[in-house]
Amino acid sequence: MTELILETGKVQTRDGREVRIYATDADGDHAVHGAINNQGCWRLICWDINGRRFGVGVKSQVDLVPIPQVKYFNVYTSRTGDIKIGDGFDIGDIDPNDIPVNKLCRPSETFRYLNGDITKVELKESSDAD
Repeated sequence: MTELILETGKVQTRDGREVRIYATDADGDHAVHGAINNQGCWRLICWDINGRRFGVGVKSQVDLVPIPQVKYFNVYTSRTGDIKIGDGFDIGDIDPNDIPVNKLCRPSETFRYLNGDITKVELKESSDAD
């Protein structure tokens, strides 16, 4: 969990509350220090390096869990009709509608995956003249 916090900072409580992490290297059993948003007020709290508030095996609503991140993947159709699926990718904060479609390697469809839901994304055609 500490690696996730350091790499992305994208964590929340198990019950979905916003989290601010202040430190991940404190001494003792609760090395992660931060605060949770409790109805508009920030409450100071500590977690162990795995993001748990209490001991092993005890789940708490204020345990740290990753915030689900959107992934995109392409479906390509070859001239012979074979279908290939491109690996998922993370485009961060970029709006998928702003991604120009490469005319030479055009995916037949692009999809968005989040929390088990898959939805089709309509991409704009590139306006670049070749």
